[in-house]
Amino acid sequence: MAAVTQHELLERLESAKQKAQKLQKEILVSHRVQVDTVDPLIVFSNSQRIYEGQRSFWSDASNELTLVGMGEARRFDIDGDDRFSGIQEKWQSIVTHQLEDYHTPYIYGTGPMVLGGFSFDTKKDKTPLWTNYSDASFVLPIHLYSFFGDKAYLTTNLFVHPDADVAKLFEESMTEKTVLLKKTSIEATEDRAYTLTEIDPEQWKESVADTTSMIKEGKIEKVVLAREVIAETDETISVTTTLQRLIHEQPNSFIFAIERGHKCFLGASPERLVQKSNGEVLSTCLAGSIKRGTFLEEDDHLGEQLLADQKNREEHAFVVEMIREALEEVAGSVQIPDAPTLYKGRDIQHLYTPVVVKQANRVSLLDVVERLHPTPALGGFPQKESVKIIRDVEKLDRGWYSSPVGWIDHHDQGEFAVAIRSGLINENHASLFAGCGIVAESDPESEYEETKIKLKPMLSALGGSFE
Repeated sequence: MAAVTQHELLERLESAKQKAQKLQKEILVSHRVQVDTVDPLIVFSNSQRIYEGQRSFWSDASNELTLVGMGEARRFDIDGDDRFSGIQEKWQSIVTHQLEDYHTPYIYGTGPMVLGGFSFDTKKDKTPLWTNYSDASFVLPIHLYSFFGDKAYLTTNLFVHPDADVAKLFEESMTEKTVLLKKTSIEATEDRAYTLTEIDPEQWKESVADTTSMIKEGKIEKVVLAREVIAETDETISVTTTLQRLIHEQPNSFIFAIERGHKCFLGASPERLVQKSNGEVLSTCLAGSIKRGTFLEEDDHLGEQLLADQKNREEHAFVVEMIREALEEVAGSVQIPDAPTLYKGRDIQHLYTPVVVKQANRVSLLDVVERLHPTPALGGFPQKESVKIIRDVEKLDRGWYSSPVGWIDHHDQGEFAVAIRSGLINENHASLFAGCGIVAESDPESEYEETKIKLKPMLSALGGSFE
């Protein structure tokens, strides 16, 4: 079977070259085969030899689909307000005009797709921290390893030029495939000491107090304020090991990593922004939080306390209403439960409400992403006014923190999470981010303590001790 599928790729490359010569433009060949199952993290680790700085990792919250993108067959970078439509146009242009006839039976999470994300605010002054991360940046990987259910697939994406050396393309692809799918092990790294630096915590608390005053004066209803903590160590931080800990310690979370050169943005988010699959659009509201208990009775009591808390219920309602309005604009009927339930992470629990749109085939996934971002859980309410206050008040450059990250395929199916519980690794530094929803009843010290809880997943994933 392997020999047959390899021969199939060579035939398609040769066919694509003939088409490229006829049309005088490059043609994309996307070839998917089922392969032996390998731990996706091992595939990610193996790919460092060939594609360091050009890798992506994605695992959904149900652990049903894991993606590893390796290399850059094509990369789209866009700055400015037209970033959502710009990515849509660039990707659709390739699917429509350059993708060779792709008659392979559709399997969710396989085939030609782009992976990437967006910045939080295009108008915020940019700092060197987020160099390499544009307002929108997506990659069509050369190799995509998809682990879906109990099966594994490898999709290879190659652009064929009119004068391409097809035999060389084929041989290089086969050689790389052998390296990427080798069943090896991940080398363990020793724990290390980190120095933690909080960026102006007292100034952050003052900004919470000032924002609360604005809310009480009726200027706005809610603003989400974030802060930054820097972890520094003597050696280069391992992206693979950090991912490994996130996967182990944060089940039921969206695990993601997006490399751009020597930097990697990664995290374990509990919050889906939107998924489009089988003609349905699913969004989720995750707003309002409290810590986990150390034993079952305490944990249940804290959960009941959260469900009964007026501040958190109001904060949650802001998000639900905004998502409802955004989806009704493009999809009509929206299904929402009458009351939230609890979503329990390892360190923190949230109020949770799913929002579903049936028969949404004509709804563009990126259009929904644009309409939803940022939700009141990440920006505030009303949306435009809260983002402006964040722009003026926050001292940090959020970059991609609290922004949509995910993937979209050639059938406009895909999924995006909100990039919270996240950090940006830059060699031996890691900038970690956490935020809180500020409303009229907010207390600066309590909100500060809540951010410390939200920083725990990334601090734990880095390993070691902290000073």
